[in-house]
Amino acid sequence: AMMFLKSRAPLVKQQTQTINALRSHLAELGIIAGAGRTKVEALVAIVRDVADIRLPTAARVALTAVADQIEAQADQIDKLERAIVAAAKTDKDMRRLTTIPGIGAITAATIKALVPDPGGFKSSRH
Repeated sequence: AMMFLKSRAPLVKQQTQTINALRSHLAELGIIAGAGRTKVEALVAIVRDVADIRLPTAARVALTAVADQIEAQADQIDKLERAIVAAAKTDKDMRRLTTIPGIGAITAATIKALVPDPGGFKSSRH
């Protein structure tokens, strides 16, 4: 699970940087969207919509490459997250951790990777 997490972390960081770049380029053209994944999808849709006249041709060409990169990063992150979920289903400790409200597969994998032996703590309060 640790390898999945180490591979996922830089991809998430790169995706955030790429999304911020797309947002800033579109903001220069007066196109602004709120935070969140669905808002990014709306911005990508604007870039891909050749009928949308708000984007000059040169900007559309350049930003299409950025949109392609965002989608490729999302695909890679999704693959790694599916692998983490699969690992969480087969690992006894991670399965137990996911029964805690608010703890999903990624958090369980992180806990398992960072705390391989919980017996090292004196009590549950440490």
